[in-house]
Order: sequence, then structure tokens, then C-alpha cells
Amino acid sequence: MPVYENIRLTRPHRRVTAITDRYDEYVIVHVGKIVGGFSKRFFMFVDVLGKRHPTYVKKPLLAFWHLMALHIRGRNACVIVYYDVLAPFIAVVRFLFPGMTLVYMVRGDQVSWARFQGRKIRAWVAYIFQKWMSRLGCVFVFASEDLRITFTERLGLLHRAEVLPNTVGYPLPPSRPFDGRIAVVGDFETVKNIEFVLNSLREGQYHVDLFGNTSLPEKWKRPWLQSHGVVADLPSRLKCCSLVVLSSVSEGFPNVVVEALEAGCCIVAPKGSPFRGLPLSSMWRYQMEPCNGQPRAGRNEKLTHVLHHLMAKQPDFRTDNRELYELIESDWEKRIWEIFE
Repeated sequence: MPVYENIRLTRPHRRVTAITDRYDEYVIVHVGKIVGGFSKRFFMFVDVLGKRHPTYVKKPLLAFWHLMALHIRGRNACVIVYYDVLAPFIAVVRFLFPGMTLVYMVRGDQVSWARFQGRKIRAWVAYIFQKWMSRLGCVFVFASEDLRITFTERLGLLHRAEVLPNTVGYPLPPSRPFDGRIAVVGDFETVKNIEFVLNSLREGQYHVDLFGNTSLPEKWKRPWLQSHGVVADLPSRLKCCSLVVLSSVSEGFPNVVVEALEAGCCIVAPKGSPFRGLPLSSMWRYQMEPCNGQPRAGRNEKLTHVLHHLMAKQPDFRTDNRELYELIESDWEKRIWEIFE
């Protein structure tokens, strides 16, 4: 088992030590705090790597000196980054250590999100950084097939592209029939686009439980909407619902898909990007037009039509989506080593 140093998560670095005679190391270069839903998979990933090789999580400056020390000692390292803003750091590493393996873990698409917000300059900068990562010969590891397709269409042929979805490696429970109680997970004015769902359900025919929001703005308070905020154990809390509505405008492979299935919930998702590659039956999909945060805009009757149909027909979610369950139940650790060994 990996052994963690007693370091707070907000400190500049984190280390996992594995019992191994090999010199190869993994150096994950990270900026900002490691919090929220991202942190769960992030530290699971660190733990898996640490089982075989020494694995470090460091801020850029400390990572640079660590890589320099490894180079002097003749050791090889795999450098892993999660954010396109680290493209300049990757460029320096490529220049100084031409043979070093560089991996870009793509969990989402900053270009799409910036465009959705109307931030044209940020979208342009994100595109330049992504293109730079590609030109530097990084290995792109995508959280979903949708992201791989989006990046390939935008950047052209990549040096190497892999897909690593969030899977669990154990059997999931059976799904419950849709009984009219809906869960929405995310915060307002974010990539999760929860405003679209709440606006579409404004007639109040369904009870909606909202999780993951930091606040409930006055304009979104409704008699049929119950706000729970950020919760520690989402799968347990989702057991009060029977269906989760996904509505993100930019996404990798969201943890909520796994957490919903762990709770025995059904899922409905948009037909197109960012969920077009998700192996989800067409019966459980709807057409979405982003509301861009405006309560008066973007109402789409097709979401309610899908929900009405599911209530009337009561199809079995697991039977309709066997491929999705097979994917989520697959061994995540095995998938990691197929890419990183």
C-alpha cells in the first residue's frame, strides 16, 4: 500500500512512495487547490500510480527542481499535468529534457466552456495552449470519447491519444424505476448548466433535489425544489431520488454518472456533446439548448417529454443500458496501467 507524507492538501507538494526497485517516477505538476469532485479521482489516480513507482504531486517550481535532480541522477520520469495553463512549463521541460514522457490529462474543455461564457479571449488562449501541448508531443489522456473527438477535430492528429473514463471495477446495484423524484448535481453559473434543467421543469410536475450548489439564489427558489448544497457522500444522498438529469455544456466523464449508478438511480443526458460518446440508450436522452444562466431562456419541451414517457412506460434502465454498466463496472486500475506502463 502507498504511504502518504503527512502534508496538508494546500501545501506545495504531496508524495506517495511505493516499494519498488525501479527508478521510474511519476511527477504530477499541479496548480491551485485539489478540492471538490475532482479531488476524489485525482487522489485515487495518485494512489494507483504509487503502488508501483514513487509518485509526487508538486507545484511547477518544485517540480522543475525535482526533475532536474532526477536528470542529474540519470532517472527517468513521467510528467503529468491536468491544466492547459501549464503549457509553458511543459515547453521548458521538453526543451531541457527532450526524451521525457509528458502526459496531459484532459478532464474537460476550457475552449468550449469559455465560449459558452462569452469569454472569447480566454477561449483563444485555451486553444493556443492546447495546440502547444499537441505540438510538444504530449500524450493526451481523455476522460471521455467525446473529449477525444472534440480535441482531434480542433487540433488535428495527436501524437498519442488515450481514453480513461471513470470506472469502478465492481458490480453496481440494480436501478430503481423512475418515480418522479429527480436529482440535479452542480452549481449555478457553471459548466454544469443546471439552470437549463430547473427552467425546463418550472411547471412543478416533479420534485427536484439539488446537490452540489454553494447557494440558492432567490430567483431560483421554487416550492418543488429542495436545495441540499455540497454533501459528503453523494451516492447515499441520491438514494432519495430515482433519476439524475445531466446537462453540462462541457464535460469529461463526470463522477456523478458513477455516483448515480452506485445509488441505483437512472440517468438522462443530452443527445449531443459532451455526452454523445456515453453508451446511453436513445430512450434516456433529450435535446438540449443551453439557457446560458437566464431563467427566461432556453426552455426545451423535449426534456419534459422524455420524463413523461419514462413515467408512463417505466422501462428498466439497466436492461436498456447494459453497455454503460459494463463500462462503469470495468477495472479502472487495469485501464490506468494499460496506458502508463
